[in-house]
Amino acid sequence: MAVLFLVGCGQGRQDNKREAMQITCVNNLKQIGLSLKVWAGDHGDQMPFNVSTNAGGTLELCDRDKVGFDHNSFLHFQVASNEFYSPRVLICPQDRSKTAAMAWGDIGISNVTYLLRTGVKATNANSREILTVCPIDGNIIYYDGSVQEKK
Repeated sequence: MAVLFLVGCGQGRQDNKREAMQITCVNNLKQIGLSLKVWAGDHGDQMPFNVSTNAGGTLELCDRDKVGFDHNSFLHFQVASNEFYSPRVLICPQDRSKTAAMAWGDIGISNVTYLLRTGVKATNANSREILTVCPIDGNIIYYDGSVQEKK
């Protein structure tokens, strides 16, 4: 009986750890959304990817796939780095393929888990547009800041 009890306890700890990582992922997405919105508030309510590099944005650096997710998301996050607490929020805790950058100046594609959807649809007028997605666990943040957790 003791063995069964210990196995059950171990499973409970794994479930708790998985749940904690899920919560951290959602919190990371919220931080990303809020940081980008704060940056936008200082730049005419435009996200970095909708502002020219001449005005401090990343518009000319966009490289979207066919559904709008940008291959250069790290550049968009980097330009808004003053609004972020740490580059660690760009890594899902369940993503073992990426490593957190030690400093914003060192950030690259290998330091970002989350997919950023760029383009002109990301405005206050389209508040239910997808902004960021976690490809690991499927969590989504919308432009209005709301999060859809994958259960």
